[in-house]
Amino acid sequence: MSTKPPVIALALDAAEGSLVNRLVAEGRMPHLAALREHGVYGDVHNRPDGFLSMVWPTFITGQTLGAHGWYFNKLWSADDQCLRYVDPSWLPIRPFWQDLGPDVRAALLDVPFAPPPEEDFNGVFLNGWQAHDDFGEYSVPADLLPGLRTRHGRPAMKPEVFGPQDTATLERQRHEAIASLKQFSEVVLDVLDRERWDLLLAVFGGAHRGGHYLWSLDEADVSAAGPDARRRLEATREELYVTADRALGEVVAALPAEARLMVFSLHGMGRNRGWAEHFGAVVNHLHARGRPKAAPKQGLVYRIKKALPWEWVRQVTTRLPSQINHRLVPLWSRHMLDWSKTKYFGLPVDLNGYLRVNLRGRDAEGIVEPGAEYEALLEELTADFLALRDLRDDTRIVSAVDRVDDLVGRDAPRRRHLPDLVVRWTDTYAHGSPGIRTPYGELRLDPSKPLPSGRSGNHTRHGWFVATGPGIGRGRLTEPVDSVHLPATLMEWAGARRPERLEGMPLQELTGGDKGDALPA
Repeated sequence: MSTKPPVIALALDAAEGSLVNRLVAEGRMPHLAALREHGVYGDVHNRPDGFLSMVWPTFITGQTLGAHGWYFNKLWSADDQCLRYVDPSWLPIRPFWQDLGPDVRAALLDVPFAPPPEEDFNGVFLNGWQAHDDFGEYSVPADLLPGLRTRHGRPAMKPEVFGPQDTATLERQRHEAIASLKQFSEVVLDVLDRERWDLLLAVFGGAHRGGHYLWSLDEADVSAAGPDARRRLEATREELYVTADRALGEVVAALPAEARLMVFSLHGMGRNRGWAEHFGAVVNHLHARGRPKAAPKQGLVYRIKKALPWEWVRQVTTRLPSQINHRLVPLWSRHMLDWSKTKYFGLPVDLNGYLRVNLRGRDAEGIVEPGAEYEALLEELTADFLALRDLRDDTRIVSAVDRVDDLVGRDAPRRRHLPDLVVRWTDTYAHGSPGIRTPYGELRLDPSKPLPSGRSGNHTRHGWFVATGPGIGRGRLTEPVDSVHLPATLMEWAGARRPERLEGMPLQELTGGDKGDALPA
């Protein structure tokens, strides 16, 4: 049996740092408060800022975006001129746990976007129990998943109810998010009871799912909700965090006294600014210079997809296996536009805007020449987006337009899978806006309609962590740490050798007992 202190990493996915701080101060998250009192804690940030939708691949690989390329669940395949769901079969990544060595026994539970472990993986692996991000249901060994279902029932978290929300859908999402936190703590305790693990990593997804849809009631039709139902729904945001703290306390109470423990969230959650949900319309408007008939012609399958009501699409997609949904994406995206007339196009977004140039020599049907034409187009697009104004009060809605080459480097290994520009929004909100003023006229919106996604919450950069155990000091770090350093720290704790491909380094404050000086992000 191993004599090393066990390493336990528990994530409360997308738990907003500012709300956590308030609830801790109010005494409503006592278990997390106790960990902070006895350990080191601080803020976590992710690089680069414009890519907060999907932060787990950086943690999984210990590499930054330019190396792994997984910034969203659907990525552009330049060779095929279409979108594809991220998948290690066509865009492989290597998780840090594959380099733990044969002597480190690991349990990995619901790590978002984690690829299946390789054959020599020493441990157990569970995916798709209650992660907000659906990446398929499977386990290693194969009988782990059915065994957990026998003992704990079917997973409380069901497929995401994406799109327009009403009282019934919010009630469902509330129930599932809270129930999943409670159920998953039982699953983690079950796995902890199986044997002594050298490393156990478990990710609670309930706050993530609930935060997207129950951050507020602004983006839902709750006209049918009575006073009690409305109060219950409005209280869900804080109830999720209190429930997560209780689940955390149950797991921590079962850990060996000598365990090294890290509890963390890679990013946070706040009110959804919502401008990203109009990004596609803005891109088409700019491409057509305000003349609808001049916009690039859309393919038939794509037009049908866009024309179908969300309610219809949701009834189908939530019933289809994820593998089938994933296969549909290349079908509709391959011909979504007339590529012979499309100089640039918007990529899937949920937070910031991602714009791709249809570049000759890089994209299979590219038409924009590299060099002077490409550079001039980026300059033009940057100016056009920075000129966007809210028709309500003429305020800017875009704070910055970043060139991805400046963020990850022109020669980054996975650069060709990334957008060319990232549009970052100001701290204003699309909710209730009658439209957007552009350099080519007005783009009108319906101020009475909620956001198409139904999401009242979206991500912030407010990640956080707390660590306790042997050799770990006490106190708050004065500077945020970069999330790329977290996996290297866990490997150091587990006594594993850090591979050269990892860009992160073990945090000195968590590996040598130091405190007070933060590692720069």
